[in-house]
Amino acid sequence: MEAPERTETSPTGLAHVATVSFLAARAAPSAQFWLALAGGIGLARISALHGLRAGYGSSLASMLQTIAVMGPARVNGPLTQALTAPLLGKLHRRGSSVPLQVVACFAIRITHYVVLTAALVWIVFGGLDAYTNSYDRLTGWLGIFPEGERGALIVTAVINISLAVFYSVTQVLVYRWALSAWPEDAPPAIPPAAGANEDRGSLRFDPRAITLAAAVAFGLLLSGTDWAMLASVSAFLALAWAVSRPDPEALGLGLALTGVLAFGALIASLVAGLGIEEALQRASRAGLLVLVATWLRAAAGPAGLRETFRRMLWRVRRVPPAREASEILDGLDSGDRLIASGRTLIDALAPVEKMPLPVAAVVRDWVAAEAAGFRAGVAAPRARLAVAARDGLLLVLAAAPAVTLFAHG
Repeated sequence: MEAPERTETSPTGLAHVATVSFLAARAAPSAQFWLALAGGIGLARISALHGLRAGYGSSLASMLQTIAVMGPARVNGPLTQALTAPLLGKLHRRGSSVPLQVVACFAIRITHYVVLTAALVWIVFGGLDAYTNSYDRLTGWLGIFPEGERGALIVTAVINISLAVFYSVTQVLVYRWALSAWPEDAPPAIPPAAGANEDRGSLRFDPRAITLAAAVAFGLLLSGTDWAMLASVSAFLALAWAVSRPDPEALGLGLALTGVLAFGALIASLVAGLGIEEALQRASRAGLLVLVATWLRAAAGPAGLRETFRRMLWRVRRVPPAREASEILDGLDSGDRLIASGRTLIDALAPVEKMPLPVAAVVRDWVAAEAAGFRAGVAAPRARLAVAARDGLLLVLAAAPAVTLFAHG
C-alpha cells in the first residue's frame, strides 16, 4: 500500500498559503509585491512538483478564494505573481537559466502593466488626450522630460519597463533560492480550532444571480459617465443593498476603498483639465465601481461566491486548468485558518533581523510549515444554491439603467 502524499507537497496546502499571502497583499496599503512573494513561492513549488496545469489551477483557485473573501477590489496587487509563479516553477524544474526565467517573467509582467495602464487611461482620464494633458501639467515645469503625447508614452513605457525588470529579477532570484533550499522536513504548523464565525451572504438572493447582477452593473458603469447612468446605477445599488440583507462586515473596507479611488479619480481628472463636471462624473463612476464590488462580496458572501466560482469552473472543466482549480478551491478555507496563518507569519518575522536573507528564510520556512499543517476538506460547508423568481427580478433591476443608453443614443 502506498504511503499517503505529504500535505506540504499537495497543491491544496500550498494554494492555501498563496491565498493567505495574496489576501495580505490586497489588504495592505503598500508593499503588495513583497507580501505576495510568499504566495508566489508556494505556487512555484506546486508547478515544480506537479506540473504547469496544477500550478495554474492552484493559482486560479487561490485568486478566486481571495475574491470570495474580500471581493474583487485591489486584485491586481498579487495578480502578476499568480500569472508568473507557475511558469517560473516549471522552468526551475527543467533547469532553465536565470536569464530565460527573467525574460519569461518580464514578458508576462509588461503585458499586465500595459493592460493596467490602458485601463487607467480609459477609465480615469477618458482617453489619451486627457492623460497627455495631465502628464504635461505634472512634468512640464521641470523642463527635463519630453512633452506631448509622445513624451507621455515614452515616460510611461520607461517606468513600466523599469518596474517590470526590477520585479522580474527579484522574483526569479527569490523563487530559485527558495525552491533550491526547500526545508524538506519542515515541522507542520498546528491548525487552529474551528471557529463559529458565520460564513454568510444574502438571505434572499442566489449568489449566482448576485454575481451576474454585479457584472451587469459593472459593465454599464464602464460604458460611460453620463449622469443619468450614474444615478440609475446608484439607485439600483441602494435598492439592492436594502433588499438583499447583505453581511455588513465588508462595508467598512469597501467605503474606505471607495473614498480613495474616487478622490484619486477626481484629482487626476482635474489635473488633466477635464473640468469640474466631468471630474465629478469620473470620480462618481470610480466610487460606484468599488461599491458594486463591495455589494457583491457582502451580498453573495464568501461561501456563496466560492460555490459560484466552483460550479463555473466545473462547467468549463475541459478547459485547462479549470478542473484542477475547481478541485483545489473546494478544499480551501475562508475563515479562522486564514487569519491564524497570517498572524503566524507576523509572529515569526517579529524577532528576525530585517535584512533580505533572514526575512526570506523565515518566509520560505513559513510557507513549508503552513502547507504541511493544512488539511484539505475542512472548509466551510458549501452554500446551497437555489434560483427563485426574485433572482430574475434582481437581474432585471440591474439591467434597467441600460435604458439611459438608448435615451441618450
